[in-house]
Amino acid sequence: MTLRNRIAITFALFNFALLAIIFMLLFFLTRRYTHNEFFTRLEERAQVASQAFLEKDELNQQIFEGVRMRHLRTLPQEQEFFYSLAEGNKLPEPLPEFLDTSILFQVGKGEEIRYHYGKLSVVGIRYEDNQGVFAVVVVAQDLYGQRKLSNLLKLMLFILGAALVVVFLLGRWYAWHILLPIGQMIKKMKSINSSNLHLRLKENPGRQDELKQLATTFNRMLDRIEAAIETQNLFIGNASHQIKNPLTAIIGEVETAMLREHTPAEYNNSLQVIGEEADRLDALAKQLIRMSYPDTGKGQASEWRFDELILDLVEEYKEAYPQPGISLEFSNLPSDPEKLLYRGYYQLIRIAIGNLLENAIKFSQNTSVKLKLHFTEKHLMVSIKDKGIGIPAEAQAHIFTPFFRAENARSYPGYGIGLALVEKIVKMHDGQLKLSSSTQEGTTFTLTLPF
Repeated sequence: MTLRNRIAITFALFNFALLAIIFMLLFFLTRRYTHNEFFTRLEERAQVASQAFLEKDELNQQIFEGVRMRHLRTLPQEQEFFYSLAEGNKLPEPLPEFLDTSILFQVGKGEEIRYHYGKLSVVGIRYEDNQGVFAVVVVAQDLYGQRKLSNLLKLMLFILGAALVVVFLLGRWYAWHILLPIGQMIKKMKSINSSNLHLRLKENPGRQDELKQLATTFNRMLDRIEAAIETQNLFIGNASHQIKNPLTAIIGEVETAMLREHTPAEYNNSLQVIGEEADRLDALAKQLIRMSYPDTGKGQASEWRFDELILDLVEEYKEAYPQPGISLEFSNLPSDPEKLLYRGYYQLIRIAIGNLLENAIKFSQNTSVKLKLHFTEKHLMVSIKDKGIGIPAEAQAHIFTPFFRAENARSYPGYGIGLALVEKIVKMHDGQLKLSSSTQEGTTFTLTLPF
């Protein structure tokens, strides 16, 4: 069943149930009013019957004729019964099937008797005159009231059926209207594949609802997928090139060594070259493993103190690089230690900040490096500033591409993987990485992470 039909059916059933409850309440109130009205009418008939038959001898002719004319307007299946309740009088037997002695006893006590017997309505009243105390029982059928209730019930059932159909159709139209943007999104999504990843869903800037959030989320996902595919293509091409160079050197040295006999010194020199190239391959393989680590899905996000990570990392690099001075600054630290907790992948964040810190030390030629940790209400920021060689303006747009290295950085050891890895880790944590740099003046990387 489609979502449109499910919404329409749910909407129709809900409105049908609500309307049915209202109609049931209205029907029962109408039936109660109709019954009470007929019972009151029967009580009036009982009074008229009492005057007409029990006080006939006491009324003058004109009044008697008036009472008699009122009494002639009988009701359907109307019957009247008069029972003397004087002491010593025996009740006639058998009593009508809708009467028993207990009912007459209640009438004698002055209680109001009203009840239904099948389609008949029964009323009993106590009547006193000079002849004694009587129980007057009137029974009749309320044909008009029953027809009225029957017609009302049929009308309500018809309206309920028609309302169910109308509400279902309205529900389908409303569901279609609501789901139309989602249907358009699905159609657009189906047209997107690896050959046209540049396509995006339309984001209506005037809307601030779930549909806008869905379109925005899907577009951001496409951004990440497109960037991942482009990065993968660059990665494969550059990695092949980087691996090919040391392999070519190793194969060349092996072939040269096998062409003819060499002196021990020449063999030793060839082995040394092969060892150096093998070390390059080993270092490159380790970098590639680290580069692919965020995509392996290993590890679990957890909560930890961000300030403690910074302190441990700075202490570690001070031991590894004792010459440069690493200055540390904490800004706007919250007074509540709980607010220093950050939820994320500890090792990955450590690798990212460590790579930035190591680059700052390496490219500043062992001069001072400043690391600043700043807290806001919704974010934390880590900035690492050095006074090194800087990054040329034309190279800044490419520094996060795997294996890319700026011209002024080629004389320094490295493979151009570190910053690409940092950017990947930051994106995993929904953060931002900003760069400010100029040649010979230094570089500042600012890493912003949301809480």
